[in-house]
Amino acid sequence: MPALTTTARPHTDSSGRWAFLLLAVLSVAAAGALMLIGTAVGTLYAVVAVLGLLAVIVVVVNPVFGIVVLVGTLVLGLPWFLAGDGRLTANNLLGLILLAMLIIQICLTRDLWFLKSPQVILLVLIGAALIISLMHARHVWVPRMPITTIFSYNVAKDQTENTLFTFFSRLVFLLMFVNFVKSRRHVILILLAFLVFTMAVIPGAYNNLVNYKGEVDIATGKTIDADTGKATEFRIVSDATSWAKNENRLAFMCNASILLIWMFMQIWKRLVVRVILVMSGLTLATASRSGFLCMGLVYLFLLSERGVPWSFRFGALGAVAFCGLIFFLVLPSASYERLLNYSTDQSSHPQAWRSTQTRIETNEHAVAVLMKAPIIGVGPGNFRWLHRELYPYSIAAGRPNHNSFLWAATEGGLLTLGLYLTLFVFLWRDLRRIQRLYSHDDEMWHVARFLRGFLLTFVFFSAFADFWLEPHLYILAGTTMILLRRLPYEAKAPEPMPIGAATAPTAA
Repeated sequence: MPALTTTARPHTDSSGRWAFLLLAVLSVAAAGALMLIGTAVGTLYAVVAVLGLLAVIVVVVNPVFGIVVLVGTLVLGLPWFLAGDGRLTANNLLGLILLAMLIIQICLTRDLWFLKSPQVILLVLIGAALIISLMHARHVWVPRMPITTIFSYNVAKDQTENTLFTFFSRLVFLLMFVNFVKSRRHVILILLAFLVFTMAVIPGAYNNLVNYKGEVDIATGKTIDADTGKATEFRIVSDATSWAKNENRLAFMCNASILLIWMFMQIWKRLVVRVILVMSGLTLATASRSGFLCMGLVYLFLLSERGVPWSFRFGALGAVAFCGLIFFLVLPSASYERLLNYSTDQSSHPQAWRSTQTRIETNEHAVAVLMKAPIIGVGPGNFRWLHRELYPYSIAAGRPNHNSFLWAATEGGLLTLGLYLTLFVFLWRDLRRIQRLYSHDDEMWHVARFLRGFLLTFVFFSAFADFWLEPHLYILAGTTMILLRRLPYEAKAPEPMPIGAATAPTAA
């Protein structure tokens, strides 16, 4: 007689179900009360309050959706009615809810596995180095006059508090990320949401492209605005979010989207090369030199990877040819000249000479500032006012570091820079280890390969922007930690035991 198998039925706790139903009823009642209050405070705020209450319920039930929303708000920003005043924003309130849930989870499980990760350890050490640098700077680097007097434009504020808040809030976001993103589906969901949020800038960018009113002046060869008659540049941006209004950051995110699309093509076995062409064309339309070089690195990475089907390789080569046609035949001469201007001699005032000269002088001044405090730097957030105080007549006076390496070195010293570089080395090492843990037909193997390309482009682009406080690094580090230290050791369901199977003898 063949052995029968049976599986233990999971124990269902009806109390949890009734608690959830009670919470839902109370939420509906509270929503009704808020709608009544809305007649006094306004319909918009009442609707936002109701949606916020429902969002809290969803986040409490399934925290990974809170992480998705946080990623969206970090990438896209918040509309004016949710931005709040100061630190009281919807984004920070959501973060506090997730932080409270994280504390409760840690108290119940006492699982502090993430504290053993080198990524978390190094980021904590970076935070400690910034605090030490700040304590030292309070006694040494004191402005000779009020900072509001030093600056002549509306950024006349101390950047220290904003820098430290951004760093430590991102660190807390990383801890929540690695604790609430627990499965393969969660990882795919986060990366898909990241792609969707990034590509949300496309409509605005192409709307600005269609409505562009620049004309070329035959006499001077310069591009002028058809309405105002003032000189302008053919550089496409998007109004969807703050970072998309910056051509360089928009170009970087377009390159990140290309890598993400390529990753999903490998997972779902569908060719969407047209979307890659759209993002490539948008990168060129920004006329960003750093984005242009970064896109070259992206395509070099895609073509050099093993295991990529030849159909995609031909598609990637076609995309490169498409970019070449746009570069030589479609872009205005001003954008063409801008993308080819990499000389350190800007005395002849070519296209984008002011931007290039500003970056050159800022880098020179940053090195000089570093020499004054090489070990622990001048303190987080202090470079801009010190830069203007030391070089008041420079074209770059008061400008921030457009270089993440110099930002870390000047504001945190070589100690902070060394910790960041060590972090990147550990990330690269862990990503190589991850690819050996998964088979080539596993989704997570393709995710790890995407993360390698993303890390390369991130580090490369860091030489052209102060970029290490952005959420990209923390999403990259968090996903790496999950792929290496959580998913390979997921608890597997117990196999069914045959009825009547022999069992080990028990002691009498």
